[in-house]
Amino acid sequence: MSYRVDEKGNYVRTVRCGYCYEKGHNKLSCPKRKQDLKQKVAAYEASIAADNFNDEWDRDYTKRRLKECKAELNKAVNRGKNRRCSYCGETGHTRRTCQ
Repeated sequence: MSYRVDEKGNYVRTVRCGYCYEKGHNKLSCPKRKQDLKQKVAAYEASIAADNFNDEWDRDYTKRRLKECKAELNKAVNRGKNRRCSYCGETGHTRRTCQ
């Protein structure tokens, strides 16, 4: 938990990112993390395309890391898009806003 000072001089609670340690956002919505994940995906794809691996383990490890980075990037980019109401089962709203 982090605090910031508002315009009246009061302390207000806010969040701190676990990736870049800046205030105001969390790790999932961190813009620096999203950019780093995009760069990692591009680097892994270029490495696989070049195919300059010493052994099969290096190739498999790079493919695993590429798959993990793509999954994390997809999770960060599509956050909340497939939200479903637990009351009626429809998409686009939550139980709290269900009509």
